[in-house]
Amino acid sequence: MSSLVNNSNSNSALINTLNASNSLMNPNVYSIAPIYPASATIYQKTEKSSGNIGASQTISFDLMKYGIAQQLLLCYEKTTGGTLAYDFLSVLDRVELLSASKVIDTLTNYDLVSMFSDLDASQYNVVAKTVIDGRAPAPTNLYVIPLTFGFFKRVDTNLNLQFNEPMSIRVKFGANVNFDNAGGTTSLLSDCYLRLRYKAYNEADYSEILTQNYNESELSQLVTGYYDESIESVAVNAGQNNGINGTSIELKNTDCVNSFYVVVRTQSNTAPKPPFKIDRVKLTASGQEIFDLSGPELFMSKLCHNGYCVSGSDDPTQNVVKIQTGLWEYSGTGTQSNTMSLRELNNPKIQVFFTNTLATNETFDVVVCEDVAKIVGTVSSSGRVNTNLVN
Repeated sequence: MSSLVNNSNSNSALINTLNASNSLMNPNVYSIAPIYPASATIYQKTEKSSGNIGASQTISFDLMKYGIAQQLLLCYEKTTGGTLAYDFLSVLDRVELLSASKVIDTLTNYDLVSMFSDLDASQYNVVAKTVIDGRAPAPTNLYVIPLTFGFFKRVDTNLNLQFNEPMSIRVKFGANVNFDNAGGTTSLLSDCYLRLRYKAYNEADYSEILTQNYNESELSQLVTGYYDESIESVAVNAGQNNGINGTSIELKNTDCVNSFYVVVRTQSNTAPKPPFKIDRVKLTASGQEIFDLSGPELFMSKLCHNGYCVSGSDDPTQNVVKIQTGLWEYSGTGTQSNTMSLRELNNPKIQVFFTNTLATNETFDVVVCEDVAKIVGTVSSSGRVNTNLVN
């Protein structure tokens, strides 16, 4: 039976052309897929080394030199009568990654919500349970936030803390850190710590890592990071839109941007507010229109490799609009599919259009977060990590 199909295939010009391609590989050749050497994997709790927990306070964590960091979790506990969804937007202002005393990467609360909006449904469900969803009254509620800096998005760019110069995490809390679901300040942030997943190889395999990665004066790696444009605030009456020209965000950054994330939120001094629905987003530069989608068209902006688009769970996180220059990578790490340099563009700006569907007059914050490509270098003689090139 199979010979009939194989004989037919042998006379196909298309199949013969594909079989002659350099891309041809046989998946049934044993052990053709690469495997990783055996290693020890541990989760280590790290307590703060300095600072105080509280509104607008800052704490720091020294990262231990136990191996290669694969995952970084920020955990905090709240003693509360219950919290609304998106509580982390009130608790956190920003989280910084430092090499010695120099900041090499930053995640703001807006960066976090942008990242969560870009997850597929299966990944988002985990984040919803541990970070986003509201909590019922309990003596203590535990929140777990994955701090996925660009170094953690690929296994071959994970931070080698065993070799690198001492690194640390600095957390700045928001001004409304203690708000609860009643709009009061009875909730108390009672604890905050890190959980790090370390991978440690045996001596022979680790020696090979050192030899291969640090045989030159500097190890260069392509990673991603975030840059937030200045926040624009606009007052909109109930039932009205934000004007015929929308709200304009001038793009001051000159980096190479992989994706733009547009977030609109109502201002509040009583409770965290989720992303608000956006009607239309328009990107122009040098007098040219680059992106202009509205309504259901906005769901089509995350183009995948198979020609279709992806969306996460149907909740307010999906109100974040993404303008991507490359192709969406499903749940895998994928490749650096594209980027767009803002360096030589004239007057780049994003116009955001939305309608205040609430029954009250509100002031809205309009934010543009940019996922940028950058090359970082690790100095072989000292282990210091530096950002070398971003535009």
